[in-house]
Amino acid sequence: MKTLRFLSMLSLVLTMTTGHTQKVKTYKIWVTLVNQKEVKGTLYTASEDTLVILGEDLAQLTFVPGTIREIKVRRVGKGGKGAWIGAVSGLVAGALIGYASESGSGWEDVGAFAGGILGASVGALIGTGVGSSREKYVINGNRATYNAFLPRLQQYAPQKSIN
Repeated sequence: MKTLRFLSMLSLVLTMTTGHTQKVKTYKIWVTLVNQKEVKGTLYTASEDTLVILGEDLAQLTFVPGTIREIKVRRVGKGGKGAWIGAVSGLVAGALIGYASESGSGWEDVGAFAGGILGASVGALIGTGVGSSREKYVINGNRATYNAFLPRLQQYAPQKSIN
């Protein structure tokens, strides 16, 4: 009885502590300025007047829409996730194709294994390529164009307003 009480209390505590946590999604950003200079960092906040990113040295860099030529955004870790999805999908598809191609010859397991290895490799490469793609917003120093893309940029920003 004491064990049951202990386990129920432990599960209650674990549910309470993990139930309210929320993972912050971070996005890598590449800002190309009108003078062709490119700045890389992590998106921090976007407002009508400024775009703030955390540079590679974690310094806050502020840009006004008139100086921005182009913005590219990609979620951190998206390439790795795409590689895993591609590898698993390729493994299954390759194994099925390898098994089917050796059907009736007695080498079905070898064909499935070889097809799975080849399929996983190709799937991982394709998944990495697809996952590493960036969303591109062309601003060309135009404030109206920047404001048109602003709601989308604000969805990516973890900080909604500058204090």
